[in-house]
Amino acid sequence: MKERSFFYYDVLDSTMLEYKRLREYHNGLISVRTGSQDDGVGRDNHIWLSPPGGLWFTFDLMSSGVVSSFALFAGYCVHKELCRLFSPLSDKLQIKWTNDLIYEGKKLGGLLCKSHPGRYTIGVGLNTNNEIDSELGKFGAISLKSILGDEISNVELCYNLINAVEKSERLLAHEITYITYCNEHLFGKDHDAVIDSGGTSFEAQILGIDLKGALIVRKDMGEIVNIHTGSILSIKAFS
Repeated sequence: MKERSFFYYDVLDSTMLEYKRLREYHNGLISVRTGSQDDGVGRDNHIWLSPPGGLWFTFDLMSSGVVSSFALFAGYCVHKELCRLFSPLSDKLQIKWTNDLIYEGKKLGGLLCKSHPGRYTIGVGLNTNNEIDSELGKFGAISLKSILGDEISNVELCYNLINAVEKSERLLAHEITYITYCNEHLFGKDHDAVIDSGGTSFEAQILGIDLKGALIVRKDMGEIVNIHTGSILSIKAFS
């Protein structure tokens, strides 16, 4: 693992916000982890529930340029490492475009990636040892503890995931490798879904992901389009 400063807090508003504060006086690589977040934020400023017991952290990766499919690269790294570490996940863990992790239709975690001059920040939220209460339950969440039947070390998992991203950095110049992997593990592929793009929702069939990281879908009248920004709101008739 590259030389990096690690910070841990029992409680934070947000690891992303604390990362930003630390960046003002720290020039090296940083990882910020917390026991829980009071104001965790997901994609499109959606609330991210972060109760005690889960793994909530933000870290950075140096980069000489901007890669449009970076979020999928990060999702690839985390998905592949989780499956390597925990064999019960290997056949059932999927990647929901662009970078949520889904186990048997339920959300295990997600990532939030942001580009800055010379670096990326990657926020990771995983339901590891935390209980899935009624608040998380209504979002269809699941935890590693419930899948594996035992608790895992959040500290070790944090280190392993950062190391997995660092070791795969060279693949950013070979997008086809991780895009192909994401297509093989794509949640909702070949199913009808409700898609949000630019604030407009519509129904379409999910076909795959192109080499720039866009979602390829087929609309009702057969038109095939590539969605560069947005999200999958729901999957229809998914089993």
